[in-house]
Amino acid sequence: MPVDVAISETRILSFLLVLSRMSGLLIFLPVPGLRALPESVRPLVALALSVPLLAGAPGLPPGDANTGRMLLWCLSEVCFGLLWGLAVHFLIEAFVLGAQFLALQAGFGYASIIDPSTQADAGLLQILAQLIASLLFFATGLHREVLYLMGESIRRVPPGSYLPDLAAANQLVHLGGAMFEIAARLSMPLIALLLLIDLSLALLGRVQSQLQLLSMIFPAKLLLSLFVLGMMSATYVRLYEIFGDQVLAFLENSLQLAAGVAARGSLPGGG
Repeated sequence: MPVDVAISETRILSFLLVLSRMSGLLIFLPVPGLRALPESVRPLVALALSVPLLAGAPGLPPGDANTGRMLLWCLSEVCFGLLWGLAVHFLIEAFVLGAQFLALQAGFGYASIIDPSTQADAGLLQILAQLIASLLFFATGLHREVLYLMGESIRRVPPGSYLPDLAAANQLVHLGGAMFEIAARLSMPLIALLLLIDLSLALLGRVQSQLQLLSMIFPAKLLLSLFVLGMMSATYVRLYEIFGDQVLAFLENSLQLAAGVAARGSLPGGG
């Protein structure tokens, strides 16, 4: 018996808008190995995540969509996804920034390896921090929260009704400031310890100038840094969870703002 599968034009347009929102999110989403995938495979990931969200997307009125309006809607949906993706990406950047603060003081800045995600030279601690933060994104369950909120955004802010808001951008700036705070809290204890060691060695060098301390202390500082980082690993997880809660709070607040704007109106020229 032949089966007639008919897909209306409004569902196709709704799917394109949902796909635009999800694609903007995936640009910055901290998924390990996503950037290493072939370019022909990456759109399939966005398609696979957009199809389940389509069920909650309301259909568009047939007479409301034309080429110019659809382009405007797609751009607004990409901006929505980029806003959320950038906020979630701050979770990784906080760890990477803290590792950059620490790398030169600990001596790891003298060595660099190839970053598997960008194929560029990067410090050892930066790559390690990036991989750990990406894995913690899944270990702490933040990926489920982000996808759940994305599904809620499809229901509460229908595709085509999002308007960029300065209040959300202002909150994103404050979240970026919190990223620098988390990076400092991650790196400052070890930096302070290494600074005390350097001051002690400087005083010892003034007393006994014939001692060649640099060749002996350099590997010792590397080993001490790794030891202290291992001892503080549980603290790093707690800081990640604290900052993750701030990111989720930002997503919820931006969703409430967008839902309020969508309830009052739509894009210029929209229905």
